[in-house]
Amino acid sequence: MQKSRTAAPVHSLGEKIKTQHKYLGLSQEELAEKLHVSRQAITKWENNRGIPEIGNLIAICDFFNWELDSLIKDNQLVKEKLIADSASKKWHLLVIIYLLAVIAYIIVMTFTARLFMVGLLVATVFMLFYELRIFVKEKIYQQQLPKD
Repeated sequence: MQKSRTAAPVHSLGEKIKTQHKYLGLSQEELAEKLHVSRQAITKWENNRGIPEIGNLIAICDFFNWELDSLIKDNQLVKEKLIADSASKKWHLLVIIYLLAVIAYIIVMTFTARLFMVGLLVATVFMLFYELRIFVKEKIYQQQLPKD
């Protein structure tokens, strides 16, 4: 007889994950394999030392047959993390746009006023590459998350 993937209600997300995988008779390692994450990630979530990224939250909800909507609404920390992640992505994009505008300004000043600002150009290009690196790494990470 196969067990349903829904157990008794619990409060924190970590408690829910721990209770649910134990209810199904899965070890942390087995759950990690099914969700395509590390065992350490499962431990971190269960001990409430971290909250899964949105892609992992979706995978968890799909695996346990939980409603993502209610999971987010019922957990203030999850809500705050999702809002912060969204704000962070917007911030990085705005910084990239700003840095591109500064580079454009330096180029225009170089040709119109014959004023070449080497220090500002180097610092701006450095920051642009740093921000692009963060932005691209986040995009790659999001693409590697399970799509189920």
